[in-house]
Amino acid sequence: MPVAGLRASATPAVKKKLLARRRSVSAARMTVRRHVPWPLRLASLALAVAVGAAGGMWLWRNAFDGAAAERDRLGAEVSRLRDQLAEATADRRRIAGTMVSADSQVRIDQVAAARREQQIRELEAENAELKADLAYLESLLPAADAQGPVAIRRFEVEPDASEPNRMRYRALVMLAGRAERVFSGSLQLRVTTESQGRTTTLVLPDEGPPEARERMKLSFRRMLRVEGHFEVPQGAVLKSVQMRVLEKGALRAEQTASL
Repeated sequence: MPVAGLRASATPAVKKKLLARRRSVSAARMTVRRHVPWPLRLASLALAVAVGAAGGMWLWRNAFDGAAAERDRLGAEVSRLRDQLAEATADRRRIAGTMVSADSQVRIDQVAAARREQQIRELEAENAELKADLAYLESLLPAADAQGPVAIRRFEVEPDASEPNRMRYRALVMLAGRAERVFSGSLQLRVTTESQGRTTTLVLPDEGPPEARERMKLSFRRMLRVEGHFEVPQGAVLKSVQMRVLEKGALRAEQTASL
C-alpha cells in the first residue's frame, strides 16, 4: 500500500515535467530579420524598373535595326532582279527579231524571265510585310518631337517611274503620346516649284481637282499610312514639298520632305 501511494503522488509531478519538456522542444523558433529602411527599398525597386526598361529598349532597338536592315536588303535584291529581268527581256526581243530559228532559246529566256518575275513578286510581298512590321515598331515609339496632337513620320517624295513629271509621296501619320481617340481631319500638300527664275507654290488639294479633296481626308485612331501622287508642271523644277495635317482648319502637324 505505501508503494502504491508513492506512485499515485509522484505521477502528476512526472507528467508536469514531461509536459514542460515537450513544450520546450516544440516551441516555435524566433527569426531576427535585419530592418531595411524604406528609401533603400524604393531605390532598389527603381533600379530594377530601370534595368528592365533598359533591357526592353535594347531588345526593341535590335528588332527595329534588324527589320530595317532586312528591308533595305530586300529592296536592293528587288532592284537587282528588276535589272536582270529588263536585260533578259531585251535579249529575248532581240533574239526573236533577228533569229527566227532560235525559238528554243527564246523559250528558255521566257522561262527564265517568268522565274525572275515570280522571285520579284515573292520579294515584294516579303518587303511589304517587313514595311508593315517596321511601321508597327515605329508606332510604339512616343512622338516626343510632336508639337501638337498629331505627328508626321517618314515623309518621302520620289519620282514616279510610270509617268514623267509625276511624283509619289508617302508618310505615316500618328497620334502623339498615348491618346485613344478617333482623329478626323484632312491632308494638305504645299508644292514649291521653280520655272524660268520664278518660284510658284501649289497648294493641294485646294488648288487641285475636286475629287482629290475626298482622297485627302483623314480618319484614324492610332496611325495611318498615307500615299499618293501629284503632277509637276512641264518645264518646272521641284524645290520642296511640305505636308500638313489640318483639323477643322487648324494646323496640327507639318513636315517638309528632303528631295
